[in-house]
Amino acid sequence: MLKFVIENSFLKITSKNNNLVKRFRSFKSGSSRKNRDFFCIEGTHLIEELLKSGNAPSKILVTDKWLIKNQNLSKKFNKSLITIVSEEVLASAISTINPDGIAALVEISSIPNYQFNIKDDFVLVLDRIQDPGNMGNLFRTALAAGVDSIFLAGGAYPLSQKVLRASCGAVFHLPFLRIEGTEEEIINSLLESLSKLSNVGFEIFSTSSQNNKSSKKSPKPYWEIDWTKRTALILGNEGQGIHEKIQEAFNETISIPHSELVESLNVACVSVPLLLERKRVAYTSKYIDKK
Repeated sequence: MLKFVIENSFLKITSKNNNLVKRFRSFKSGSSRKNRDFFCIEGTHLIEELLKSGNAPSKILVTDKWLIKNQNLSKKFNKSLITIVSEEVLASAISTINPDGIAALVEISSIPNYQFNIKDDFVLVLDRIQDPGNMGNLFRTALAAGVDSIFLAGGAYPLSQKVLRASCGAVFHLPFLRIEGTEEEIINSLLESLSKLSNVGFEIFSTSSQNNKSSKKSPKPYWEIDWTKRTALILGNEGQGIHEKIQEAFNETISIPHSELVESLNVACVSVPLLLERKRVAYTSKYIDKK
């Protein structure tokens, strides 16, 4: 790779007005959201996670320093995809304030789309989660918990840089279905998808604050349900919670008991004990069986 850097040093892009640089910059500004064929990833870790998921970038902007420092990783790239740029040009093209030397465009079609698998038994449903940081953390926790797929009822765009960064690349490993449209269209489509899961044996659980007075049915503590069954867990919007139509259709509700001094918990925090409880139950069962 050192030889490649030397041979191509005269081709290094130093102009911020280069067409490829402008293309990367359009993702930074958000103007490329209408073009859903590609998305941009920034930084070495996301590149590594993309490759680990079996996918590859379509275009790469990289500094010569990064190529020399990461020779083993850079060997995994098709050299024809690499464009060497100056540090100043890279910084102007992407959203990371202090970039570590690499960014790439990735085809959206390379990311796993949701396809129902009869073997699936754990689905996470995110109802209009707006905060990109929450969305990314939810993907990361879901991957750690062994979730098979995620339903996204609107909310933050999962391939935005903020979500990708917060997820630490978990988005690349989890098939997801994003439902778009008006709020009414989104909720009706989600109801239809949940009904299909219910018809094939999934238990559908909503989450609720223990202090939620509007809930028609008292929520159970999360450890009282049978996590060994096929499960779809619904987490709701940061401000409004789960849409009332969803709660009316699927009124089995669970909660995390906590001090009444706290009205509610952050959705990303709530997901950790709920999603990992299934793992705990599975590990505990194996341990008991061995004894």
